[in-house]
Amino acid sequence: MKVALTEFKDRFPNGFQHVEAWEVVRKHDKWAQVPLLGEEGEGSAHKRKPVDVDPSIPDMNEDPSPQRPQRRDKRQATSSEGSSTELAAQFKQYTAMKEAKQAIELEAIELRKKRESKARELIPEQRETMKSYNYDRDMKTFLKPHDDAPPSMLPFILARKRKIANKYGWPFDF
Repeated sequence: MKVALTEFKDRFPNGFQHVEAWEVVRKHDKWAQVPLLGEEGEGSAHKRKPVDVDPSIPDMNEDPSPQRPQRRDKRQATSSEGSSTELAAQFKQYTAMKEAKQAIELEAIELRKKRESKARELIPEQRETMKSYNYDRDMKTFLKPHDDAPPSMLPFILARKRKIANKYGWPFDF
């Protein structure tokens, strides 16, 4: 089952969405394994040897009359009716669980929407905080003395300070 689910997930990104329903119906008689024609049932103690039959010779064991559908035994009818009511109850339980899951998902979506709207309300405040932080950082860089800077770095430092002064309209004389 795990291998089948992973292979299904590889083909379809959403995966198999009906695992709970499969768990409800997988043990039902409808899905029981039936021996194939020519195979023995599990209770057989010995295997028969295959017989080569000439296809031109008719099979004398075959009944030429049309087959009638067999009547179900009353005991079988009641047991299958019981299993169908049990199956119906399991499906009702499954649908109730599915509805509860959907309600929880809707509630989670609503909470996510509220959280996102609050985050959107904070965006202007965050922008102002960032502007203030950048302004303070640029001011610190601009006011830092550059007299003891290495001569190879001095042109870069002065270019950066000019850029900061132009950005804020500050006067500079270097």
